[in-house]
Amino acid sequence: MIALIGSGNVATWIATRLADSKEFAIGQVYSRTLDHARALADRVGAEAIDDLRKLNPACEIFLFALRDDAYPEILKEVLFRMPLALHTAGSVSQRMFEPYAESFGVVYPLQTLSKTMDFNAVKVPLCVESDCLGDNCDKVMRLVSELSATHCEMSERQRAVAHLAAVFACNFSNALYGMADELLQKEGFSLELLMPLMEQTLGKLKTMSPEEAQTGPAARHDTVVMGQQMMALDDERMRAIYAAISDYIMGRSAK
Repeated sequence: MIALIGSGNVATWIATRLADSKEFAIGQVYSRTLDHARALADRVGAEAIDDLRKLNPACEIFLFALRDDAYPEILKEVLFRMPLALHTAGSVSQRMFEPYAESFGVVYPLQTLSKTMDFNAVKVPLCVESDCLGDNCDKVMRLVSELSATHCEMSERQRAVAHLAAVFACNFSNALYGMADELLQKEGFSLELLMPLMEQTLGKLKTMSPEEAQTGPAARHDTVVMGQQMMALDDERMRAIYAAISDYIMGRSAK
């Protein structure tokens, strides 16, 4: 039985994936807000709790899906030593569990998740790290296999690098989409205008490297167009970002 600590996007994905599991039933769902815990717990027939003193010590796995900065305070509220504790963060050390658990590890989903998406339609690679031995090690890998068909064992450093790479590929690119949307909206258009271009850009990466797929004025070292585009930007932050990324692209293409 699993105690799921958290009720956000990642916890919702976990609960959905394990809803029909014969081995890994979720027995408890914790959230500081009981209504949030109850909303998720009701979907999987689990007990909802908002007090960590009510955690059931009989649970075999304690699976944490929380904000990175929440762990230090949350762990202090667990009143017993957990047999196996796992977290889902990209850049939090599994070693934080040492004072609180016999065995511990990480199952980090390398995907952007939201409660409203169709979890059956999204691929979620898992980055797996564990300090478990024997039965607990096997248990972790069986759990990972139920959560995702795609998983990779890695070191703490490798997981941190994967997380950093994901920030560039997802978080930063989404911020750039936001800038593009802002520019278009000022002219009465929406981001829908760029959707075919964005889809084609991503599709190209299935057959070539990002460096090979790079196009645009910076890749051509077209300083005239770049100067015109810089002048067209009213926002100083956008100009700084445009200049920094263009400089990076020109440096890469000069190699």
